[in-house]
Amino acid sequence: MEVLDARAETDQIINALIAGLTPEHRDMKTPCKKWNVHDLVNHMVGGGHMISAALSQDPSAMPDMEADLLPEGPANGWAGAVAAMQAAATPENLESPRQLPFGEMPGAVGLSVITADHLSHAWDLARATDQAIDASDELAEWATQTWGMVLTDEMRNGDAFDVEQPCPDDAPAIDKLAAFTGRSVE
Repeated sequence: MEVLDARAETDQIINALIAGLTPEHRDMKTPCKKWNVHDLVNHMVGGGHMISAALSQDPSAMPDMEADLLPEGPANGWAGAVAAMQAAATPENLESPRQLPFGEMPGAVGLSVITADHLSHAWDLARATDQAIDASDELAEWATQTWGMVLTDEMRNGDAFDVEQPCPDDAPAIDKLAAFTGRSVE
């Protein structure tokens, strides 16, 4: 799967999940121990702007990850992040080395990591708000492979990631992704 195809499918999934949010969801806990629903979506929006700033090499566009990036609500915040990622995902930016928070690498690798992150958090959001997540097996397997290249033992500190959790062999690929990133799928 190409990163831009993965990005487009992930954006559609998150759009649907965000459309299903209600004010009652805001403070609900998520499988990602660090964040409630609002904090999780805020993190996702911040990540989208962070990768956009890195791809376009525009430090002034780097978000304050401690700020509330959803003053006009989750849908508007997410739409802004998606627009920024789409604008920054030019062939030149994807092919060239870029300085990212986790090291220098081709822009396409950085966009792949944030896409895998967003899909993982889409699973968190779906679980927290009791919504269905409609991710293709191809996308979930692609995200698992992406995490397999960059997710280190040091990152599995119980915060955003934990040790891989058990998952039935016949589970959907999206649940296998969640288990790989340390979420309990039971």
